[in-house]
Amino acid sequence: MDSQNSATFMDTKRLETLVDGIFAIAMTLLVLALAVPDVAGPLTNAAVQTSLYDLIPSFYTMVISFILLALFWSNHHRAFHRIHQMDNVLLWINVIWLLFIVLVPFSASLTGKYGQFPIAHIIFNLNMLGIAFFLGLNWFYARRNHFLHEKVDPRQITVTKRANILFIGIALLALLLSFVVPRFSALVYLLIFPMEYLINKL
Repeated sequence: MDSQNSATFMDTKRLETLVDGIFAIAMTLLVLALAVPDVAGPLTNAAVQTSLYDLIPSFYTMVISFILLALFWSNHHRAFHRIHQMDNVLLWINVIWLLFIVLVPFSASLTGKYGQFPIAHIIFNLNMLGIAFFLGLNWFYARRNHFLHEKVDPRQITVTKRANILFIGIALLALLLSFVVPRFSALVYLLIFPMEYLINKL
């Protein structure tokens, strides 16, 4: 019986190690995308300042993306603190989720470089929506299939569920704003912090 269970279910430690490594790489690539700009024409203080000003959209997107990745990593870490085993389905839910994670440096760079075009923000917010959706699916599947530790506080299960719904809702709102005010659509993600605080207090 034990050998049959070991063939069906897997320990989560190796997945958590993989997640940590991929997040470290993705967050590092975000910063590496901020290359020191080349100065066109004579090298003067004003010319350097102008080149640095041109980096502001990329820097803004990098900071937002870095904060969001840190938030998603933190929530995934807390979820797997309560998940004690997984099967192949849960494994592949997480693998697909990680695919969206490794796309963040690309979608963030696209937004920083071509932020004047709505398509760049649409791609970035679709990326965030994919991350939010599969993070929520991860928790939903684990809970439905009884992969959580028996001693998990029922209130924490509810709080995590509400937080996942919140992430998806805000990503959808940001996606809709991409068609209206694309340059400011990413600011919507800052709502996650006060709203998550309220969810924890309810």
